[in-house]
Amino acid sequence: MRNLTPFEKEVAIRKKLLEYLKKHPKGLTTTEIGKDTGISRKTLEKHLQLLVFENELYMKQWGPTRVYYPNHRVHYVDFKKLMINNRTYWFDIMKNEYGAYLLIQEKRKDGKEWMTKGSILIPLKESRRFGAALNEILRDNRLIKLLKSKT
Repeated sequence: MRNLTPFEKEVAIRKKLLEYLKKHPKGLTTTEIGKDTGISRKTLEKHLQLLVFENELYMKQWGPTRVYYPNHRVHYVDFKKLMINNRTYWFDIMKNEYGAYLLIQEKRKDGKEWMTKGSILIPLKESRRFGAALNEILRDNRLIKLLKSKT
């Protein structure tokens, strides 16, 4: 790490901490992490605090003891928004330790807050099959006749 810029050192330390903690899902104290990684206590506390803020880790405190855990929650990768009349549809790509998913939600604004009215979760690797099934049903002549009769 000697020839790295200060920014590159920061990134390298955070990456090292994340990789290390992912190998210890039952959590580790600050002392254990510092002893095993060789990162100074002050630097370690700073980076652990940032990683908690970024939702990469979470921390539980018992008295003076802090235990850090890898965060296995969902991470949002990308999204698209589609508005039709007074309805808004969100297409979110998310991932966690179990894989990547497509989440489709219908949301409506109720005052200042968004309310979810319905949703569907599809494994991302199966999204093409889902799209093909949707296209197939949309090509069905009976559906086309039904849609024309309502207009």
